[in-house]
Amino acid sequence: MDWITLLKAQQTDLIQRLKKPKTYDISLLESPVKGCHSEIMAFWGERLQKIMELVKQQTAVVAQNLPPTPPEYPDHPQWGMSFAEYFRGQVSEYLLREEIVTQVMSDRFGKLVKKVPVDSVDNMILDEEGNLRGESKFYYLLTEKESISIQVHVADGESFNSIKKDKLKWSVTEGDLKNHQIFVFLCLFFPSTGQRGYEKQALFMGFLPTNQIEYTHPKLEITSSQLLYGGGFRAFLESIISHTAPPVDMVIPVQTRSANTKTTGWECTRTLKGHTTGINCLTFSPDHKTLASGSRGETKLWDFTTGKLRFTLTEYPWMVDGQVGEIYTLAFSPDGKTLASGGADSKIKIWHAGAREVIDILKKHDAVVRCITFTQDGQQLVSGGDDRKILFWNLHKRKLTISLSLDDNAAHSLALSKNGHILASGSYRKIKIWQLLDSTLRKSPVETQITTLHTLTGHTHIVSSLAMSQDGKLLLSGSR
Repeated sequence: MDWITLLKAQQTDLIQRLKKPKTYDISLLESPVKGCHSEIMAFWGERLQKIMELVKQQTAVVAQNLPPTPPEYPDHPQWGMSFAEYFRGQVSEYLLREEIVTQVMSDRFGKLVKKVPVDSVDNMILDEEGNLRGESKFYYLLTEKESISIQVHVADGESFNSIKKDKLKWSVTEGDLKNHQIFVFLCLFFPSTGQRGYEKQALFMGFLPTNQIEYTHPKLEITSSQLLYGGGFRAFLESIISHTAPPVDMVIPVQTRSANTKTTGWECTRTLKGHTTGINCLTFSPDHKTLASGSRGETKLWDFTTGKLRFTLTEYPWMVDGQVGEIYTLAFSPDGKTLASGGADSKIKIWHAGAREVIDILKKHDAVVRCITFTQDGQQLVSGGDDRKILFWNLHKRKLTISLSLDDNAAHSLALSKNGHILASGSYRKIKIWQLLDSTLRKSPVETQITTLHTLTGHTHIVSSLAMSQDGKLLLSGSR
């Protein structure tokens, strides 16, 4: 699967989630980690207060540059507001829009892009009555390659209903296509008051290279279904800087067996080369088309049908004291769209499997994370490690729901039955079989809802791998 097809599939998934009948049930990615992709970004509390104060200061300056009064601006006495006074309010609204975009681009892409200053009054588009139009365009450059111009299209004052009814659109002109190489599309909602108080939300709806757009009309309207998923935008920019697509390592064909080679019934079909240090873990995607491999500081995803490297997920942005840790465990979600990794830094990283972006980082382990597994519905994650804990995570709420303490040994491997009722954990010389009550993985339970059914002994070393049959009746275990 090529990267465009993959990002289109992820965009389809995003739109399906946004169109859920009940707005409060919509699940969107909101990562607090700078540089990581978020589908939705909320500005509230002290941060929003600082933005509003900055906008107030800027408005006092910009509003002095008063344009001519629009031809249809109400001038009768009953209106009671001069255009200068009204224009000041429109300037404030525009500058808030601009500052939200600045914060979004800075948080997600840092120094990868830089803003191009524009005259605020010139960039404001007012209608014939002097009202600020609901769409604005802002400009950025790729920092390391300034010939690449990025135009950010912003639709403001929107709601979830406008998305559900396919009313969300951005206008693109022939001049936009000629002068810019990449479009980014954002949606800003009406300010609202919720549990966090007054807040302003922004949706990163997606992006499009301009060469993906067929110009058929003097003024095109772009809809969210035409976009590429925003989680792949950073990787796309990085590929432009490097002038190459993700590297493809050599696929070594199997050589003819020599006369003294023993026939065991297994045949090597290809050798994948690319890691520079030892490989600690492997996992297949549910469709068996992608293989993920983990080593020191990186995870590589391979197209298993061709043997070619798709891309590398790097740990370097999170290294400590100039050192990156080993990756010891990997797991794909049942739908194959998410990859979880754990290792020496005690953190669990949740990645977009096709976009090279971190969704979130889970941080409750106190030592090396050795094993990870998803529940069948993909809503829960179970992890174990050297801190002698098995942790249960609600991925929808991004929070820990259960912490199960092991008395003696670290958890080195995990296997969960398909129905979610049985959990096996492997440690030094033993395997424990746990029974989970029906509500355990759905609510916020206490540890008493998990009971030990059996302790299996027989291994003489650490049980480093476990696999359970589909019917949950057979368990395979491996050790040294």
